[in-house]
Amino acid sequence: MDLKSILPKKNEEEEHLWSLVIEPEWVSAGIWKFTNKKVQIVSVSPPSHWSSDEELVTACDTSCSAVVTSISEEIDPPAKTVFGVMSSWVDGGEIKAEYLSKIKKVCTELSLSPVGFVVISEALSNYYKLEEGGNVNAVFLGVSKDSLEISIFKLGKLAGVSQVGRSVSIVDDVTEGLSRFYTGEAYPSRIILYNSKEGELEDVRQELVKADWESSEKVKFLHTPKIEIVQPDNKIFAVSLAGGSELGEVDGILALETPSSEKILDVKEDLAGGLPFSEETVLPDEPNLQEPVEEIAPEDFGFTVDTDAVSDNAPPVSNLPNVEAVEPIAEKTADMEGDSLNNNVRHEKKNLFSIFGKFKKVRSSQAKTPNMPVKFRIGSIKPTIFGIVFFLILVIGFFAFWWFVPSAEVTIYVSPQRIDDKTELTVDTLSEDSDLENMRISGQTIEDRVSGEKSIPSTGTKVIGDKATGEITVYRSGSEISLDKGALVKGPQGLNFTLDEDITIASGSVLTRGITKARVTASEIGAQYNLASGTTFTISNYSSADMEGTNESAFSGGSSREVSAVSDDDQKNLLKELQNELEEKLKESILGKASSDLFVIDDSINFTVVDKEYDKKVGDEASSLKLDLEIEASGIVVERETIEDIGLKYLSQRVPEGYTLKNDQIQADFTYKSEDDNLYVLDLFIGADLLPKIDIDEVKKNITGKFPDVAEEYLDNNVPGFSRVVIVFKGFRFPGKLGTLPRISSNIEISVGSEK
Repeated sequence: MDLKSILPKKNEEEEHLWSLVIEPEWVSAGIWKFTNKKVQIVSVSPPSHWSSDEELVTACDTSCSAVVTSISEEIDPPAKTVFGVMSSWVDGGEIKAEYLSKIKKVCTELSLSPVGFVVISEALSNYYKLEEGGNVNAVFLGVSKDSLEISIFKLGKLAGVSQVGRSVSIVDDVTEGLSRFYTGEAYPSRIILYNSKEGELEDVRQELVKADWESSEKVKFLHTPKIEIVQPDNKIFAVSLAGGSELGEVDGILALETPSSEKILDVKEDLAGGLPFSEETVLPDEPNLQEPVEEIAPEDFGFTVDTDAVSDNAPPVSNLPNVEAVEPIAEKTADMEGDSLNNNVRHEKKNLFSIFGKFKKVRSSQAKTPNMPVKFRIGSIKPTIFGIVFFLILVIGFFAFWWFVPSAEVTIYVSPQRIDDKTELTVDTLSEDSDLENMRISGQTIEDRVSGEKSIPSTGTKVIGDKATGEITVYRSGSEISLDKGALVKGPQGLNFTLDEDITIASGSVLTRGITKARVTASEIGAQYNLASGTTFTISNYSSADMEGTNESAFSGGSSREVSAVSDDDQKNLLKELQNELEEKLKESILGKASSDLFVIDDSINFTVVDKEYDKKVGDEASSLKLDLEIEASGIVVERETIEDIGLKYLSQRVPEGYTLKNDQIQADFTYKSEDDNLYVLDLFIGADLLPKIDIDEVKKNITGKFPDVAEEYLDNNVPGFSRVVIVFKGFRFPGKLGTLPRISSNIEISVGSEK
């Protein structure tokens, strides 16, 4: 972050800057300036909640507005801004694009000029270094609703950062985050928590304090870690300090802006008797600081009403932590009729979260003089009157803001009451009119067609190969005989062959047999038909005594192997898968064609295969099978208004007292029963989730200005079926006893939802 360009020159008016701290869900702002090697805080806002980009701009506007309303009119609101962000927003020393757009939007909407940024945990480390006078060894733990940001600092240097999602156990989450940095060395025995919800941080602190760190196997500390909480305003101090360190050497930070000296007006007569008096200047030896009290009485502003002035017994000094003391104010006092009345002025630091923080608290002290009433000079009464007027303006402005500005969204969730009914319905697609008395309504037919293709691996197998061939010598005992081509030649072990051609075998006797050569081929494929030479064969149905054959040479050429092939199941399964996909696609197309004022009767949709074509037949050798398929569908649609009228007719008489039935609550389902030409008979199932009657104006009247828990109790007692309520404050919610629902009923938006 380079802020050198905004360093004010000599003799120029000192320049003020914004510090804007953006955390998950919370934003806070402050105005500061750099003077005399010190960062001087002018004012700080309370945190504002945000959850979206639009709410981020609103939250920043709310925080900045809270600061501006509390500063002197002499100070013009600055434009230059230093941003404090989480480490998750930063990558490689630059703000990530998605978060940079958020900051740009904030700057554009609020007319801010960004001059740099700093990671919150690093800014806090430097802040503690300045406050404690040494490098920090600590684990900084940023706590948000959904995650933890764990930053480890050793001797003031960042050792690592980790983001951990929140679970039910904060101890387990911290253990998980720390274990990611484990190097064998013990972790710093100091854990510093920060976010903008002090109540939540205290709960987290208690859980971490109760944890048994000594027995943990994943993380090791030198001793039980000390758990601390960063005060919300200290984050603004830290970011401002980081900005100031870019402007020059910083040796301190001031809580608020005060003049180096101040004096009482020089008036020569007092108000009561016009008595002359002398004046002298009294400088206190050291600043006396006191915490602001809850209720401001006139005495707290330096007035004494109808009494003698109080004695010089002032309460002890109480300094705000981590803030350097401001310079005391020198004031003049006067001698009254020879008695010296010395007024010791005590000035307190500004309470950053109090609307009274801009007032100095002055306590007077003087020696008691018997029967001497207190007199006021004109010179001191005018500033007092102006102070009272300014105080009243602030109080009235604060009250008006608290009364008129807050707004909220209230969502009331109720448990619905379910009612159902059933009736038979006839839809006529040729009629244009409906007859609700006879439950016969008009309908329309919607048609569509779709095609697609799909491939699957084949799962069948097939044996392929070649048949063995060879030559045999046929021997005949008897008369001449002829054998046709394809005549059966039987070999051993049931291996059969056939003649390749017609042959004629000469006659012969037992001693001299007729001999003929013939070519044969195996009847099946396979190597088992490759018979060795000398094998004996029988011919057709003749006995071996009448006729037989032998092979002088071995048969050859027989072979076989198993390959992938298309099976019948492959075709059936592919058709089923592709048809289901196309039918679902076609159904969505038909539903999309129907307008929002029509009901599509799902059960009436019929699908028809128009064309199908496989690229392979059953038994073909192939590793995959492809199918091109085209189907068409038609369905019946009816008017939604007609179905809602039927629903009101059947359900309205069953609505219990205190509940309402509206058209948009009616749900319908159909079951197809039969079809006759253009008439479709269906079972109609109708139902509705009833919500109770709620008088929104009456609810607003009774929860306006109430605390959220009181409003919830009212809703629980007065709204039938009440389940829960979600209250979202827009932009800003006052803390503590001021955090009621808006006092103006028009600032409350109420909606009713059904608890599923």
